[in-house]
Amino acid sequence: MDNNKRGSTRVGLVIDIKLINGEQQEYIYKSRNISDTGVFLEHNEEKTEFPIGAQVVLQVCSQLGDGDPPPVKAEVARITDEGIGLQFVL
Repeated sequence: MDNNKRGSTRVGLVIDIKLINGEQQEYIYKSRNISDTGVFLEHNEEKTEFPIGAQVVLQVCSQLGDGDPPPVKAEVARITDEGIGLQFVL
């Protein structure tokens, strides 16, 4: 039986993503997977705590085409020993 209650299919994707919190502090994380509703970021060397529901801004660090990748608003949806699950805010 499938215990995955997510409504969106996740795709494995490992890229550097900049996370900016409400105090404008910047952190770099590696993504593990992404879907149309969110992304999972693996903890980096210094495990940073974010409260569930915290609003953050994400930006892909890699050049994917012309110009800088746009910033994306997200909310901390879950925290595990392995990383942070973020839900995109549209």
